[in-house]
Amino acid sequence: MSELDGLPQQEWLTLTVIQALDALRDGLRPFVVQVLEEKEGPHWFNHPRVQRILPAPPDLEGDAQCGPEALTLDLALLLKLIGSDCYWYRTFRPRLPGIRRWQIDSLRELRNRLAHNDGSDPIFIKAALLLPYLNTMEQVLQVVGSDQLDAISRLRAGLEHRRHQLIRAITLGRSRWSFPFWLAITTVLGGCLWLFDYLGSPHVNKRTVVIGTPDRRLERYLPLEEHLEGRLRPAQFLRALRGEKINVRIEGARSYPEAVANLRARHWDVLLGFSPVVSMEAVQAGYRPIGRMFPKEPEYRAILFTRKDSPLRGLQDINSATHLALGDFFSATKYYVPMSLLRGRRARITLNLSTLEIAEQVRRGSADVGAMAGNPLYFEKLNPGLKILASSLPLPQSIVALSPSLSDLDRDPLQRALLNAPPSVRGESAANFGPGAAPDYRLFARQIAEAKAFSACLHNRATEIKLHCPASDRIKLVEGWVNNIQPDGDRVRIRLLTADRQSFDLLIQRALLEQIAVFGVLNDLRGRLLKVMALQHLWDKQPIVLETPHQLEISP
Repeated sequence: MSELDGLPQQEWLTLTVIQALDALRDGLRPFVVQVLEEKEGPHWFNHPRVQRILPAPPDLEGDAQCGPEALTLDLALLLKLIGSDCYWYRTFRPRLPGIRRWQIDSLRELRNRLAHNDGSDPIFIKAALLLPYLNTMEQVLQVVGSDQLDAISRLRAGLEHRRHQLIRAITLGRSRWSFPFWLAITTVLGGCLWLFDYLGSPHVNKRTVVIGTPDRRLERYLPLEEHLEGRLRPAQFLRALRGEKINVRIEGARSYPEAVANLRARHWDVLLGFSPVVSMEAVQAGYRPIGRMFPKEPEYRAILFTRKDSPLRGLQDINSATHLALGDFFSATKYYVPMSLLRGRRARITLNLSTLEIAEQVRRGSADVGAMAGNPLYFEKLNPGLKILASSLPLPQSIVALSPSLSDLDRDPLQRALLNAPPSVRGESAANFGPGAAPDYRLFARQIAEAKAFSACLHNRATEIKLHCPASDRIKLVEGWVNNIQPDGDRVRIRLLTADRQSFDLLIQRALLEQIAVFGVLNDLRGRLLKVMALQHLWDKQPIVLETPHQLEISP
């Protein structure tokens, strides 16, 4: 094969086929002659069945196609004799075990293609197309026991060696086909990796997923935002193929009422509750819990505490002279639950204090009793000089929830993407959530409702608010719609119209209204549903002055 190595690919393959067919001819000729002599006698070539197979027409004198000597058998005639109807089934097939007639026909086809080769036949351009024919030749010559088998084997080995050389040259960049080859390989591999990633990723129909939280420290949720943007894929394959991404956006809220307004309007697709108050409102708004926030933190309660040297021993010792330090109107542990624990008592309270401010006021004696979140088992160890006066039952945990507006096709993939996020995304130092069952908010909801109702008794005009609701008056709840709204100095005047056409004027501080309603301009509130709580006797006066945020609930 060394003299052929320098030839171009097509010439080399053509010469290889010529040599292989010559070897096949020389190997088959003795076999065919022997079989036909046994079948038809020493002058088999003059037998009528053979004469019908011969391709040449009779000569002009009408002589037989063959003379007294046997004809010269070329490969075309040999293969034609073997595969003919009159000889294949009873003569050659029993002598060629394992060989099928279609294999003989394929070798005839190869010989004919070589005879009519004009340089464009692909079989003489690609070595891979010729290898099956050489394998068939080897199989046939092995069955007939020809010594030409070695010649075919050498040609096949040379063909495979040349093929390996070409592949090696292409893979090593030594061929003009190297760049297209590696470009195609890279494209296919890239496509396979992309498809594997797409099929293994959660698919959603939404183009934008909004994650909401009442927590103002949004930087802790940025890893979750980046993770979901890299994990989620469009459900429509063509959108993904075009390279479209799912936009994931983290939104915070300036206050708990703003968070609740977003939930009721279903602006958030995913809620990271952070607060049990917001979490409870989410469940009431139809959001579906899928997990819990702060899964590794121990249970916590609302704790009312005082100094260790205080004469106060329990809630029964609190009276009208007792000074309470509490948090803002929307804190579960520093307002809602403490107000529920203190119902029916008289005291003076200071609101809107942080946990540090509450503890400091109690320590220096500015307040007798304070409220904060904590675990009774560790409270006094963590807060030396203070003691527990009373504590609530364990408060329900905050939840992770999905909007009821999401379709099932979006809800399930989002749930998997959130709960399967790595610890670096949902661990304690980041978003801090995990799987878990939904808490029971029934008792908590009652405590909040009691605290909200009691807020109607508070007067927010002085620095200190008296904790007192007169037994002689009741709280009345009125529902209606905003019929008119306009500014009145630093306050806002609201005209409330009820279903039975009663009209009431409400007056509220602009800053207080902004805590409980989400709006751009005042006219955005026209037509919204209102729920107003006030003492019974105040409804007989106009306007009704609202002094706490829980007296007014505005629909989104």
